[in-house]
Amino acid sequence: MDVTDLKKHLVDICHRASERWLTAGSGGNISVRIPGTDRYLCTATGVTFRDTAVENVVEMDLAGTQYGDPTWKPSKEYRWHAGVLATCPDVHGVVHTHSTATMAFGCCGIAPPHMTGQARVHLKEIQIVPYADAGSERLRDLVVDVYKRQPDTRIVLLANHGLAASGPSLVEAYNRAEIVEDSAQAYLHCRLLGREPKLDF
Repeated sequence: MDVTDLKKHLVDICHRASERWLTAGSGGNISVRIPGTDRYLCTATGVTFRDTAVENVVEMDLAGTQYGDPTWKPSKEYRWHAGVLATCPDVHGVVHTHSTATMAFGCCGIAPPHMTGQARVHLKEIQIVPYADAGSERLRDLVVDVYKRQPDTRIVLLANHGLAASGPSLVEAYNRAEIVEDSAQAYLHCRLLGREPKLDF
């Protein structure tokens, strides 16, 4: 897949995330590694997932240098995206969403339980990091430290912020973000029904 095709792929994932209401406004950001290089593509700051297009996708390297058209600037979260990609060579896609049910768990400082067999297989243990301002070096350090300590991490819950999902491909990272949200919603719906969900299956 060449860079243009990879941009189209990233745009498609952004549109899927928009259709699933995995974020609001211009919140959230997505990145994908350019295979065989020290570069990656990421969404632009201030651009919604819905409005992401090939022409506004930004190319960066892991050291923070931007390439190509300077009209568009990278997401403010590019620091920790680059940090995760640099720390974990097997990670090729990173998806950051602000999905509502998952965010509720993050606001409470607890990880959503795995409600299904699919969640157990695809998510493993969800890590939580304390709140830090979006785009800050502090947030970069918190997220990257998780991956340094546990390189097989798949989901990091950002307190009062959202989640970071990673995977060996962009599709897998996106699927994991969806599964977290579905699992969180299932748990909350069980509680709305007045029932304690069974987690010992």
